[in-house]
Amino acid sequence: MNGNEAYPFSVDGIELNGTFYVDRNYTQKHAHTLHQHKSVMELLYVCDGEGRYQVGSREYAVSEGDMVICNAWTLHGETLSLKNTIQTYCIALSGVQLPGLPENCLIPSERRPVVSMTRFKEMADVMMPHIHDMFLLKETQLGRQLSISMLMMTYQELQLQQQESHNRLAQRNELMVREITKYLDAHYTESLRMEDICKEFHLSVSYLSHMFKKETGLSPKQYIVLRRIGEAQSLLSESDIPIGKIEEMLGFTSSCHLTSTFKKYVGISPREYRQHFREIEK
Repeated sequence: MNGNEAYPFSVDGIELNGTFYVDRNYTQKHAHTLHQHKSVMELLYVCDGEGRYQVGSREYAVSEGDMVICNAWTLHGETLSLKNTIQTYCIALSGVQLPGLPENCLIPSERRPVVSMTRFKEMADVMMPHIHDMFLLKETQLGRQLSISMLMMTYQELQLQQQESHNRLAQRNELMVREITKYLDAHYTESLRMEDICKEFHLSVSYLSHMFKKETGLSPKQYIVLRRIGEAQSLLSESDIPIGKIEEMLGFTSSCHLTSTFKKYVGISPREYRQHFREIEK
């Protein structure tokens, strides 16, 4: 098998370094597990369900049939969500080298890392579990060959979808949502109104809301709430700042509001969350 004929990379040095399967129960109980890999890239296939997945500084709405591309050195992981029901297969590859990109990177960092495997979904549904099984059975050569085929199909889907005319609008919306997200990240502790956000970007409320929801799976308001909760998680686990002060810092209106919102999304109160991490450190 030689990828030089139809693809801009050689398959000779590509290796399958690992596979993972994450079911719905694990996803719901172990959210917000951001991590990165220095020497491998990952292809994460959503075989069932829907939810959100973070790659880099952005969160993306994902559903059955989507492939998430996680370049080397890029933060990624399941995100905190009440409706995160995704089940995924993941393969970790090394030795992937495309012209103009760092090693083990399939796409430029600014490109959307989620691609729908429209033309290859049926094959992906079959091949990803087989790759996982082959790796567990130590059938390394067969697993490697199947994973290279999966990489090639993903690359081909990327190229085909990039050529479609609607992609230009999608890219423009992607860049706009990226800018909106940066703005929300800078102002999420403030009392932001939709009118303020729309005025900043010269967009109507309906258009901005629809575009943001389509790209992220969240409304701007929901994004702000989850951004505050995520920061509260970090402050509770990594500092001794009083809960009342954290509430004030993050723009919650009252201690009851922080506690009820935190418990709604995380499952336990801020006090219980902090105590959990202190017990782990003992």
